[in-house]
Formats: sequence, C-alpha cells, structure tokens
Amino acid sequence: MYHQMVRRKVEATFGHLNRHDFEPVVAGFAPAIQHSFAGEHALGGTRHSQASARKWYERLFRLFPEARFTVRDMVIAGLPGDTRIAIQFTVENGAYRNDVAQFIRLRWGRITEIALYEDTGKLIQWLMGLQQRGISEAGAAPIVD
Repeated sequence: MYHQMVRRKVEATFGHLNRHDFEPVVAGFAPAIQHSFAGEHALGGTRHSQASARKWYERLFRLFPEARFTVRDMVIAGLPGDTRIAIQFTVENGAYRNDVAQFIRLRWGRITEIALYEDTGKLIQWLMGLQQRGISEAGAAPIVD
C-alpha cells in the first residue's frame, strides 16, 4: 500500500514536470536537499538547498522549453523513514531525446536526495548547439551551492 502511494506521488510529480510546473516538486524537497546531476555542464553539479534547486529547474525549462518526460520503469524499496526510488525515464525536447536514470531518497515523505544520470555526451552536444544559436546560458557554469 505504501509503495503504491509513493508510485502515484512520483507519477504526479512527472505530470507537474510535463506542465513545467516545478514548484510542487521543489516544495516536496527537504530544506537540506542533495540534488545532483552528473557531468560538467550547465545542468551539472550538486545543489544543497530548495532555492538552488529551484534555479536549476528554471534553467532546465529555459534550455528545454518543450521538455516531456516519460517514465519507463520504477522500483521502490523501504519504509516511510527511509525510502529509495529508482526511476528510468526518457526526456524529449524537439529533436533531443535521452534516457535518464534517477535515484531518489525519501524520509517521511520529503525528498532528501536526488541523483540524475543521462548520456552526457548527447546532452553536451545539445547544449553546444544551443550556444551556437546564441543561447549563452547553455554554456553557463553549473548552479551549485
């Protein structure tokens, strides 16, 4: 029963992201979050606060204004005091498509850790193309704190 509730919450979260409505997502973060995205690029790095995670989502949707996320698989383990979630999903934005592995840790309903991994070669190539089209933020330093 608990895992079904968590699954529905994760699916609702992806619904928010598909509407580019990230505020409910950030509201579910613990005050001291560890939000990591692998790689050295504009979306890379680790954030440790809701404020910096919010800035990251703002940047994500500026760089990927048509982003759509499709969950492919999800595994949930643990109890409310320490729940682990592994999600495989696809992100698409026009001609861009990439597969992502995401690992989440929940403690009493609040997200304390998120780690995202995708093919950084594809991502960096996309970001370089954006830079060449004059979108300088695609080459910006990662948002970290």
